[in-house]
Amino acid sequence: MKRTALNLIIIILGVALSSPLLAQQTYQVKSHSIVVEGTSNLHDWTASAEQANGSFKVNVDDGKIASINAVELKVDAKSLKSSKGNIMNSKIIDALKAKKNPYISFKSTGGTVSEKSGAYKITASGVLTIAGTSQNVTVDALGKILPNGDIEFTGAKKLKMTDYNVDPPTAMLGTMTTGNEVTLTFKVVLKTV
Repeated sequence: MKRTALNLIIIILGVALSSPLLAQQTYQVKSHSIVVEGTSNLHDWTASAEQANGSFKVNVDDGKIASINAVELKVDAKSLKSSKGNIMNSKIIDALKAKKNPYISFKSTGGTVSEKSGAYKITASGVLTIAGTSQNVTVDALGKILPNGDIEFTGAKKLKMTDYNVDPPTAMLGTMTTGNEVTLTFKVVLKTV
């Protein structure tokens, strides 16, 4: 009787340890390129985030991305640096209300992963918070496992500044106005914790 109970416990532990839930690993941001691209009535502009961090709970099964169960990414709003210099930097910080709301953040509430020829299409639903205003969004990305085991995600998302109560920046006494729509492009490389 004792041997049967012991065998049953061993079988249950074996199944539990091989389950996808326990194969989940926590990854953190190793490197990133996060760029906001916008337009104005005079010229196009970009702003790159110099500081970002976050954690991702990813289930890698047999060398493949099986699921992503949680994403939390934070970008330091004050670290956005414009291609147009310091005046535009201060306009961006003011528009984002970065003194009161220091981070732009995305927190997932669910998502899907599908594989095709070694590449992974990721669709993550979650809450994006900019300048203290939160909106439900869906973000699409492409994922791949790098030879060293790191994971890379790339993608782009179009946003309207006014959806987040951000007034598009102006300059030169209002003669330069920026467009309301921006495109957020990203490449994030993750490493295990």
